[in-house]
Amino acid sequence: MTTVILAVILLGVLWWWLKGRSRLPGQLFKVPNRRVRSHSAGIVPNHLMRELDRLTRDRRVSERLIERVEFNHPGRSRRWCVEKAIYDIQRDRRS
Repeated sequence: MTTVILAVILLGVLWWWLKGRSRLPGQLFKVPNRRVRSHSAGIVPNHLMRELDRLTRDRRVSERLIERVEFNHPGRSRRWCVEKAIYDIQRDRRS
């Protein structure tokens, strides 16, 4: 009877140890698989959106450009992404 209890405890410890080894070194807790975006819900001034819409002539195109900048630069504010999209369009049209 004691042997069975020891075997169960040993298997439990072995399972717990193997489960802990499957994580990356230094990772104590399971981290959710999602992108962290700080300031992404910020409000963009109307004049910046109007400027971007004027350059693209289409709100859907403007939104896609902003989403692309947000994807390439995670963690940046929405305002920064709009300014970057405006800058990129103006730069591309100059060259």
